[in-house]
Amino acid sequence: MDIVLAVALFVVGAVMGSFVCCEAWRLHLSEKKRAVKSKWSVCLKCGYRLAWYDNIPVVSWMVLRGKCRKCGKGIGWWEVLGEVGIGVVFVVFGWWFWAGFDGCASAVEMTRYFLLAGMVMAMLVGMAVLFISDARWGRLPVRYLTFCVICAILFVTTREWGVFIVAQIWDYLGALLVLPVLYYLLYRLSSERWVGSGDWLLALPMALVLGDFWLAFFCVFLANVMGCLVGLPMMIAKKKNTNMRLAFGPFLIVAFMIVFLLQAQLSIF
Repeated sequence: MDIVLAVALFVVGAVMGSFVCCEAWRLHLSEKKRAVKSKWSVCLKCGYRLAWYDNIPVVSWMVLRGKCRKCGKGIGWWEVLGEVGIGVVFVVFGWWFWAGFDGCASAVEMTRYFLLAGMVMAMLVGMAVLFISDARWGRLPVRYLTFCVICAILFVTTREWGVFIVAQIWDYLGALLVLPVLYYLLYRLSSERWVGSGDWLLALPMALVLGDFWLAFFCVFLANVMGCLVGLPMMIAKKKNTNMRLAFGPFLIVAFMIVFLLQAQLSIF
């Protein structure tokens, strides 16, 4: 990939990361019944409205050393990590789509391809809001779960338009059984002790986009492995707290991204 395109993707991703962090905070404050006093970005400690030069992704955080310009209180690491992380995700997924681009394809196929790429990027932004919200506060906002489902439906419609065959129905049904149906059953049977009420909705767009039983299986397997690797040490360290709950949404999202990027290699199974 050309270095200029990589830089452009990172900048766009970092800007979206800044939006994602602000949106996650707005949703959290609205759930806590705390009114958001301004539609602009403000310091949560003193209410200072951030100027445009305080809102430059990554750069402003580094210049201000992670502190508010007015009150000097810490802004926190989540914001800059979100900007850098989503910037990197945009570069990686942009490279993946760029590597698969066929310059000899027809105009219709190229249009379809770019639409698919745009829908995946949009869904990743929605999932980023869900990632931060679930990791920090254990919440999966319905608004962004719905947004991801809509993106996935549009993705599937665009991908299968004019090329769908009946045999693919089984692939989609298998993916739906392994991801959302499985987590819905776990949610209902455990009365939300094993998985949360939003996890099965989060798994729904993943199943639609992957559209394959084995890819969905690898997604579930990888998410649970990562959950165990992170959760078991935490349980051992906090063995007295038997009611400790671990947000599972972030593991599902990371697993989905890995499986999506490696679907060509995993499809041999």
